[in-house]
Amino acid sequence: MVNEIKVSKNNIIVFILGVFVFALTGVASAITKEELSQEALRERLNSHDKRLETLERISWFGDMRLRYEMVDRASDNSTANDADGHLDTERPRIRFRFGARIHAYEDLDFVFRLSTGGDEASTSGNTTLDGTFGNEAISLNMAYGSWEFIDGLTVQGGKLKNPFMKSEVVWDNDVNPEGLSETYQNKSRDTTLKFVAGQYIVEETDRNTTIESDDVVLLAWQAQLHQKTKAGEFKFAVAWYDYNNLNNPGSAITKQLGSGDGQRNSQITGTNVNTTNMQIFDFMADWSSPLGSKYGNLFYEYTVNTDANAPSGNNTIAQDLDTAWQLGFKYGDKNVNKTGQWQIKTLYRVVQQDAVFYALTDSSFHQGGTNAKGIELGAKYAIRKGMQLGYTFFNTKNERGDINGGKLDVPGQHQLDLKFNF
Repeated sequence: MVNEIKVSKNNIIVFILGVFVFALTGVASAITKEELSQEALRERLNSHDKRLETLERISWFGDMRLRYEMVDRASDNSTANDADGHLDTERPRIRFRFGARIHAYEDLDFVFRLSTGGDEASTSGNTTLDGTFGNEAISLNMAYGSWEFIDGLTVQGGKLKNPFMKSEVVWDNDVNPEGLSETYQNKSRDTTLKFVAGQYIVEETDRNTTIESDDVVLLAWQAQLHQKTKAGEFKFAVAWYDYNNLNNPGSAITKQLGSGDGQRNSQITGTNVNTTNMQIFDFMADWSSPLGSKYGNLFYEYTVNTDANAPSGNNTIAQDLDTAWQLGFKYGDKNVNKTGQWQIKTLYRVVQQDAVFYALTDSSFHQGGTNAKGIELGAKYAIRKGMQLGYTFFNTKNERGDINGGKLDVPGQHQLDLKFNF
């Protein structure tokens, strides 16, 4: 009997231990599954966070502009340099641009932008709506890296956004230079100093054993002073644009601009090679201040080509046509982004034949190029956020007659724009 009682007790103990072990095993199994589930959730969240962090490093930007352009040319214009220089034109145009800035690291960004316009000109992203509804060409408009080398000093390389304080006397707004640039900026209270340097390839010429054909290179420097005062904000800039090998016999310019030879720098006839060199000194002054509830902005620019040495002949009008200048005024809202904001502007500009590099100057004023003078009037109005209506009017003529004694007058050029930003 005693042995039987002992066996029963042993069986009970074994049973209880078995139940206890089974319970512990079940709990451990449940904990393991819960931990695995939580770990998987954490991995998914981490992966999601990384994707969000990557997306947050990318900022997208773009715009689209619809334009209707009407050009009224004088009926007695010379046709020697432009066979169609006496005919009026009307055309609908579109410009679409889309890009992104990727903030890859704390001190390193990458930027790209695509644009309409194809490879026709460096001074315009416009494309004319025609061709029986054919597709429009899209090309690489910007692509560059931007490295903050040290505090205040940024180095960029590629197809760059223009880094200079500028107007369209020297640079059309659509020009994006190609090469390297360095920008140093120092700000102290109400004073900002900025220095910009650029080393750009304008034309990479083919090898040629019979004529000299060095690459056309632009070396550029600019110093800026921005000063805030009680009388408003003042900005001054002094620049030096030094084109090398521009007048070498083998250095032809591939992107022509201007209405015929009369709107280009002095060139060897039929070769697209300049006979004059370009070493351009450029001075800019800008003042802006509140005027009542709006802003006023007065601006001035003076430019001289210190190396204008065009020989007589070809399309050269004279040897001393080396100066350009403009004076203008803007009034209205400082920014035209919100519904109802507006701004108007007016300017008078003179650009002599060899004052600036004709292939990169304003492509709208006198239809591009040099040897021009006249007025520009403009207005823009924000219909709503991201949507703007604009109008620009030009009345221009030759700074003086062309080499043949003829003229090109454009008494009425109208641009009506509807622009979308996103």
